[in-house]
Amino acid sequence: MREEPEGLQRDESDAEPPSESEVRAKYLEYCSARISEVFLSLSDERTYQLLEEATSEAGLDLASLGFQEKMRVVSAKLRHSIPLPAFAEWAAEYREHPERFEPIFIGLWKDAVDDPTDPASEDS
Repeated sequence: MREEPEGLQRDESDAEPPSESEVRAKYLEYCSARISEVFLSLSDERTYQLLEEATSEAGLDLASLGFQEKMRVVSAKLRHSIPLPAFAEWAAEYREHPERFEPIFIGLWKDAVDDPTDPASEDS
């Protein structure tokens, strides 16, 4: 949203509704935030336990994984254990009450939305 001179801010009711790609990107950021919140609340012992379980289930050798790959494995395991709403359900709630969700976004969703002014984002 562009900045308006002081005193000329647009009323939120005048704002255009978000595009489908924006809502999808925000949903992914919402889900990532929920998973991160749970991940960060885990003790070191619980994180390692999940890592051992996930690598065993995937047939991976824990000793051969680097730190980044270990974090991906734990995140994937958490993704399947954290209840997240289906996109359609979340999108309906977001469109009805965006003010409930906006405070959690840190802007990561913006990188996932096509910029209509960027020629590289157009379909060829």
